[in-house]
Amino acid sequence: MKVLKGVAFIVLVFLSSLLGTVFLLFPFVFVAWLSPKLWRKIADRLVGFWLTFPCSLIEWVFGVKFRVTGDLIERDEPAILIMNHRTRLDWLFSWNALYKMDPWLLTSEKISLKAPLKKIPGAGWAMSSGSYIFLDRNFEKDKPVLERIVKYYAGSGNKYQILLFAEGTDKGERATELSHAFADKNGLPRYEYLLHPRTTGFRFLLDTMREENYIKNVYDLTIAYSGTIVDTEKKLLAGNFPTKVHLDVKKYKIGDIPEGDGCEKWLTDLWATKEQRLKQFYEKEERLEASGDRFEWPETTSGIGYSVAFAFWVFASLLWMSAIYSLLWVKIYVVAAIIFYLVALRFYNGAEFIFLRWFEEKRDHNDIKRTSRQ
Repeated sequence: MKVLKGVAFIVLVFLSSLLGTVFLLFPFVFVAWLSPKLWRKIADRLVGFWLTFPCSLIEWVFGVKFRVTGDLIERDEPAILIMNHRTRLDWLFSWNALYKMDPWLLTSEKISLKAPLKKIPGAGWAMSSGSYIFLDRNFEKDKPVLERIVKYYAGSGNKYQILLFAEGTDKGERATELSHAFADKNGLPRYEYLLHPRTTGFRFLLDTMREENYIKNVYDLTIAYSGTIVDTEKKLLAGNFPTKVHLDVKKYKIGDIPEGDGCEKWLTDLWATKEQRLKQFYEKEERLEASGDRFEWPETTSGIGYSVAFAFWVFASLLWMSAIYSLLWVKIYVVAAIIFYLVALRFYNGAEFIFLRWFEEKRDHNDIKRTSRQ
């Protein structure tokens, strides 16, 4: 039964993301050229609506409970979210936590991800349309990407919260060995539940957002799991899910975070504290003490959001598949949409760079017009 649930979850998530990208996002691609700001509002809301669907499956089908505590993440203020990266799927479970706080956070959160993930049909293309940040984990390559995307976010008029995994990768066996080697070389303690953070990337993103006057807060997110730790997609496919996910949030105002080298030490000290919190969690009580304002959201998610998302994505997916099967013009349309995203990957390194380019061209054109009027 668990395996059937796991297979159903993967199939439903894959099909709904692929079909949603083709039938909901692709028809509005022309808007990204005509009005980049309007495109961002449309794409953000459509992607956020889809994210609600896997959230409903995780809680309804697998019965995963979520204990969410601490400070409220303000969706109307630009921010950095830094979270420990215990598994490759932490971001998946974080969506449920954000939904509990405020469903609109699913439209304003942007995740930094490994670049190859943009190649996943459907989900990867949707995240590209959502202008998530895909990184090569090579600082010199990633610097210009971060600079451009922050300017894009700021110029769009939207307030985004950027989720950054400060450790750079999930806590797999190889990454743990490298973290231990780094600790030994630099006279630092070995961490059992974390990797040592990569402070350079955090500092660069923080400095860039400060320069653009596009940051109000930094939120420290600590995630931990009761029961199974789903650290691979294979476990997900087998239907193995944690019994409860714990996520605690601590808010730091940007004025309270040192500049220059001080922010790197701030992050290092924060990670040392986080290691102790997780040690307490896993070895003693499986409970994270609430931080900041000490809010605690109900473990049972209320409202009709999950019901609406579940009903829409299941029935819409069935309808779209039926149309593809029976109508030739729909087949042609689907092929055209797929070709667009494949061409975007092949020649532009992803659809997000097409949208970014159109935004920059529109911005530069408007700047020229304003200058000529003066």
